[in-house]
Amino acid sequence: HRAPLTSAAVSQDGVHMVTAGLDGRVKIWDLRTYKELYNYYTVRPAAAISISQQGQLALGFGSHVNVWKEAFVKKQKDPYVVHEMPGHTVQRLQFCPYEDVLGISSSKGYSSIVIPGAGEANFDTFAANPFATKKQARETLVNQLLEKIPADMISIDSDLVGKIDDAPRAVQFAEKVEEQKEREKEQRRNKKEKKKARGRNSSTKRWRRKRSNVMDERTANRRNKIAKIHKERALKREQEKRTKSG
Repeated sequence: HRAPLTSAAVSQDGVHMVTAGLDGRVKIWDLRTYKELYNYYTVRPAAAISISQQGQLALGFGSHVNVWKEAFVKKQKDPYVVHEMPGHTVQRLQFCPYEDVLGISSSKGYSSIVIPGAGEANFDTFAANPFATKKQARETLVNQLLEKIPADMISIDSDLVGKIDDAPRAVQFAEKVEEQKEREKEQRRNKKEKKKARGRNSSTKRWRRKRSNVMDERTANRRNKIAKIHKERALKREQEKRTKSG
């Protein structure tokens, strides 16, 4: 685009992206290769873009709403549906999931039109159930979090998962062994040392409490020495008191 963008949308499968700019151009991009596929021109800059579950593209510009069918397959010559709203300025567009309905928000309120074939008719309740209760929606969310794929399986290539590894079995086994060794090394590096106990239950204080119950020659001499020091200090304090009183 040679001017700032006004709107953008991504298809449900994450493969295509549609952008619109102030230059009056609407461009369709392939997110796998980051290349432009098709280019459309609108009379006025498109202010709203929406993509249905079946890949229909809706553009809103001025008082016009155009819907293009199979816009990602090949460049279309004419729109699939043309809707005029005299005196209105289209601001937002949104397809209703699992319904053949397009919602239009304009400067004078909200309206909707029927777009045949826009919604997914044969939906999979295990993937997305539009009639799910709160309990079912909560259980579905928990299952999705538990079954979340690892980060290393996320790729720009949508066909990466499911490919057959045609490497020899010996090579595959060696790779698995190497990966296991790397994981074990990582676990050893990340293993935290056990925190040392502090306070009354520390190992040093437990040892001292046990030693206090053991009476040997060394302990007896230390206690006698401490008692002698206390006795000398007491006599010294007594003498100082007598000196001051005399």
